[in-house]
Amino acid sequence: MAAGPVDSDQAIIELYLNRSEAAVSMTAARYGGFIYSVCYNILRQREDSEECQNTTYMKTWNAIPPAHPNSLKAFLARIARMTSIDRLREKTRQKRNAAFLESLDDYSEFLADDHSVPEEIEVRELARILNEFISGLRDDEQILFVKRYFFNAPVKSISQETGIPRSTLYSMLDCIKNRLKNLLIKEGYIQ
Repeated sequence: MAAGPVDSDQAIIELYLNRSEAAVSMTAARYGGFIYSVCYNILRQREDSEECQNTTYMKTWNAIPPAHPNSLKAFLARIARMTSIDRLREKTRQKRNAAFLESLDDYSEFLADDHSVPEEIEVRELARILNEFISGLRDDEQILFVKRYFFNAPVKSISQETGIPRSTLYSMLDCIKNRLKNLLIKEGYIQ
């Protein structure tokens, strides 16, 4: 098997596995802007976003090994997202931004990290259901769903990116959320 370019995801993962500090600098060079945008979309504050970006590098260093991700970008996105959500919760413990955290809380239970074996089986089944649900969405709905609920992009920026009016986006999001809620009720995950 031929080796990929030095900065390929697989090469970067190999650097982590070999405990080479170059892995962190290569991750920053390749995905620094992406990680920052994931953090900023949640925190909306430069200093906290930069701090979470750096924490993401540290958590990635500590996670690989033993983890061996198939997609480095998705792995980094998940760490950055959860780190930013934790930071937001910490900062807003006394003054919660209820609407924003509520939208994150809708999905955070599906993305929890520490599970027993039965919980892990349930999480995998839920992941399968969610993946099938997302795969069943139209392409534009998939993009909207992931941008809004995984990367927490503001509706205004999604509207500017896609050219879809905000009111239409809100309607589409509401429709998608209701379909997902009905599916999760049917599957017994919510009552």
